[in-house]
This record gives sequence, C-alpha cells and structure tokens, in this order.
Amino acid sequence: MLFTLIVFLVFLLLVAFTPLLGYSNKKWVLPLMWGLFAFFSIAGWIAFLGIGWLDI
Repeated sequence: MLFTLIVFLVFLLLVAFTPLLGYSNKKWVLPLMWGLFAFFSIAGWIAFLGIGWLDI
C-alpha cells in the first residue's frame, strides 16, 4: 500500500512539472525525469523482491 502511494505521488509530481518543462529549451529534462522514475521503480522492485527471496 505504501509503495502504491509513493508511486502515485511521484507520478503526480512528474505530471505537475511536465508543463513547466515544456516551456524550456531543455528537451532532455522530461525524458531524464521519466528515465530516473523508471530506473528507481525497477531498482526498488528488485530490492523488494531480493529481500523477500533472501529472507533477510
């Protein structure tokens, strides 16, 4: 439940900042934000599942 809430809040932050990024000439910022979001989401799931599999 907590993970879902965190993902939802991060998604809202990304959506909130998307129009601001559209007005700048830095076209790499938005893909970078979504890339970091995807990377940390996957890394978090790997850590979560790894802890479960290792039974720490």
